[in-house]
Amino acid sequence: MGNVIITNIQHFSLGDGPGIRTTVFFKGCSLHCPWCHNPETISPEIDELYGRRCTVDDVMAEVMEDLDFYRESGGGVTLSGGEPLLQAEAAVETAEACRQEGITVLLDTAGNVDAHLLGKVTPHIDECYFDLKSGTEEGYSAVGGSLKRTLDNMKTVVSAGVPTVARIPVIPGFNDSVSSAEQMADALMGIAVKRVDLLPFHRWGSSKYKALGKTYAYRNTPSMPAKHLDPLIEVFQRRGYKTAIGG
Repeated sequence: MGNVIITNIQHFSLGDGPGIRTTVFFKGCSLHCPWCHNPETISPEIDELYGRRCTVDDVMAEVMEDLDFYRESGGGVTLSGGEPLLQAEAAVETAEACRQEGITVLLDTAGNVDAHLLGKVTPHIDECYFDLKSGTEEGYSAVGGSLKRTLDNMKTVVSAGVPTVARIPVIPGFNDSVSSAEQMADALMGIAVKRVDLLPFHRWGSSKYKALGKTYAYRNTPSMPAKHLDPLIEVFQRRGYKTAIGG
């Protein structure tokens, strides 16, 4: 099997999809969100602290350690990052190997990639967590992405029959207002996602910036209390979306 560059394989993960999961963190991302809590995954290069090249067989050896947990809990494997679609061939190989073992596969993506990369992976997944950062092109330009590309790719996944959750990191001063929520809800209209998850800002990844020798732009921003999301949840619920606070 082919090679893949990852930063981590997290066992017994409870926040990356249903049940008990093993999350494979692919290295490299097409966006540069200043609040990212996995900054070690942004660069595609292996550095002194983060990243290792391994084979898909190596990944599967770790995945198979948790087989009983998947079966008992309804869990499986999550392909995350970074952006796993930037290593589409390795993502496909990993997903195919999992499904041959009866393990379900969830893709966690921001979707800001060429459509052909998404097309390679979509037939091999069982569920998708799809990030939405903003409801405007201006917001997306701030993180190096495109709203249109995001929405077009999200529509592709949903149209392929893959159950899809829109996940929105709610960031103070960026998209945490009611008007921002309305813009994002408007952007999602007509896309039959099964749920919208709002993810309140936290600073859990702040120590990684220090280790990388980088300044964390949100180092002085307090974590967001869940109650702050109540008026935003109402915006999506009024549009008919099942909405929850995600982890």
